[in-house]
Amino acid sequence: MTCEHAGNYVPANYRYLFLGHEAILETHRGYDLGAGPLAEYLADTLKLPLYVNMITRLLVDSNRSKFNPELYSEFSRSLDPVVKKFLLKKYYTAYRQQVYDWIKEHARKTDSVVHISMHSFTPVLKGETRKADIGILYDDNREPEARIARQLVADLQLNAPQFVTMHNYPYLGTADGFTTYLRKEFRPKNYSGIEIEVNQKYHNRPEMEDIKKALQGALRSVMSEETALC
Repeated sequence: MTCEHAGNYVPANYRYLFLGHEAILETHRGYDLGAGPLAEYLADTLKLPLYVNMITRLLVDSNRSKFNPELYSEFSRSLDPVVKKFLLKKYYTAYRQQVYDWIKEHARKTDSVVHISMHSFTPVLKGETRKADIGILYDDNREPEARIARQLVADLQLNAPQFVTMHNYPYLGTADGFTTYLRKEFRPKNYSGIEIEVNQKYHNRPEMEDIKKALQGALRSVMSEETALC
């Protein structure tokens, strides 16, 4: 279980970049509201290893490739290349490398790792209201990844029908991201990377408890089936 946008922390040396713009750090642009606590809850109750990144994505985005123009935001893009290289090493590579190393070690030992990357999305983007409450993002051309994702969606639709759960929404599972990078590093039989997106409209609302329990049940069901298959 990982959460690339768990926090909006800005190290002291870089707070000057956001002077007069501190409020943006509290929005969906600064971090994925609610995703961190949700990842912690699921990892704790399901006994999963957890890796979270607390540095704001507006400094350097750990869910983007090094060549993505959104790797740095308008607040950090104009920094000296030497400084950007330091940011990349300290807050980007350090986070991603520990996840990569864990997957590499356990894929070698068990032959199969399922990686759940937890995210949340703003309910309205560029004037468009998102239609889903929960999105399951994956690569439909990779098995067993696609099978696991389909099972998650089916379980959520059956046991939590009050929430709209959709495949590859509000983003495509093949879009640039950490799971996309890891798919290139590991064979389909060794690695399944699934992103779970939860609508931020439920942040700090009572319904979030139902979403937490629904995701817990769906993931537990998948874990049981995958263990049986192994």
